[in-house]
Amino acid sequence: MKSEIKKNTLTLLFAVASVGACAQGHARSQRDELEDFKKKSQQEFAGYKANREKEFKDFRDKYNAEFAAFMRQRWEAFRSAAGVPVPPSPDPVKPPVVDPKTKPTSQPIPFDKVAPVAPPVAPPQPVAPIPPAPQPVKPSFALLFYNTECRFSLTPDLKIALPDLSEESVAAAWSTLSESRYNSLISDCLALRKQLKLCDWGYMLLVKELAEKFYGPTASNEATLLQMFILTQSGYKVRIAKADSRLALLIPSDRTIYEYTYIDIGGLKHYVVDKSLKNSQFYIFNREFPKEQLISLQTGQPNLSVTETATKSYASKRYPDVSVTVSTNKNLISFYNSYPRNSGWDLYANASLSETLKKDLYPALRRSIAGKSKTEAANMLINFVQTAFDYKTDDEQFGAERALFADETFFYPASDCEDRSILYAILVKELLGLEVVLLHYPGHLATAVCFGEEEVQGDYLNIENKKFVVCDPTYIGADVGRAMEKFKTVKADVIMVNG
Repeated sequence: MKSEIKKNTLTLLFAVASVGACAQGHARSQRDELEDFKKKSQQEFAGYKANREKEFKDFRDKYNAEFAAFMRQRWEAFRSAAGVPVPPSPDPVKPPVVDPKTKPTSQPIPFDKVAPVAPPVAPPQPVAPIPPAPQPVKPSFALLFYNTECRFSLTPDLKIALPDLSEESVAAAWSTLSESRYNSLISDCLALRKQLKLCDWGYMLLVKELAEKFYGPTASNEATLLQMFILTQSGYKVRIAKADSRLALLIPSDRTIYEYTYIDIGGLKHYVVDKSLKNSQFYIFNREFPKEQLISLQTGQPNLSVTETATKSYASKRYPDVSVTVSTNKNLISFYNSYPRNSGWDLYANASLSETLKKDLYPALRRSIAGKSKTEAANMLINFVQTAFDYKTDDEQFGAERALFADETFFYPASDCEDRSILYAILVKELLGLEVVLLHYPGHLATAVCFGEEEVQGDYLNIENKKFVVCDPTYIGADVGRAMEKFKTVKADVIMVNG
């Protein structure tokens, strides 16, 4: 009996061991199969990626080769026109103060037209993704862009040379720039555009700074051609021209840019970026690049390094508790100094405020208006904008007409009507969550606010079946609903602001 049991036990143990060995063998087999599958998948993906990159390269090479071929043809002659002057804005030397003897009214304000909200513009994209360079260059060329370090894949051997400005020489240089060894440079530029949150104008300035620093002051023509090449490969609509012995970069825009010489091509103004070029005769290479997109003047807050200004304090005269002590970013102010004067009031209001300014401004203002109705809060904010800032016309402060971004209103010693309206529009929109429009009169800018279900008395406009109550940040002492007497019967242009 015992021998029988022993025999059965040994048989069972052998069976278990065999099963275990089989299981281990099966597991090893599965692992091997999985490893083989992973290797095969990686190889297939690497092959697919290489094929796609070749397709992208061939695609871009085809367009750049065609572009260079057209560049060899004779360039077309155009006459330039003097820059459009900034429209005068005859602001009063002193802002009007509400007369306490006059009674508030509640009457409709006439308006002439409503400018639609400008939809956000997505940044242009290359005609095809930029494949990596066969031998990537280490990002070794550095510069400071508004005190923000930027690095690029550039070495001296990547410099082109233009012995003259013949069509053949320019086309040959373009063909050199089209080689794959410049791909890393384009990728660096596009990555910095995203990292620094640059608008189109900011990106153009970055590329300009890069080209001019790379080539130095003695090779301006080579620098201009490099600018055009990078912008074209990045998806922008740009043109290049010859004027005497110089190349000029031309940029068409979605807005009127004041004070820049321009050439009208097909009804579209192409602005000469170099303001020192005053020639009336330009020879232009006017050829479209696939998927090219107009440079937009829309801007937000570029992600520049922060160098804070000295703090300043501001307080409302009627509501002393509405007081703030703030600073802003010197580098942002420098960037705004380079921004072209243009026809878009909404661009300034939609740009918002920098995080440097908001971190002190918004908590203080939110504490002041906490628990108040929308009307009370709007009144507190409008008195803050009316009375916390010194007033000067642009001619007095700058010697020329100039709108300020909201950060600049806190930076410069004084502001005028358009600056205050831009700031108030931002505060109402972002702190109260209300719809706001700008009201453009001859020589004046004000705002109007939609209070929704909250009934507010005062002068108003009925815009698209919504009641917008006039709020004038330059009419000193005026509550919401009080329009300046001189503008109550004047038609305003209504400029919508993004919500």
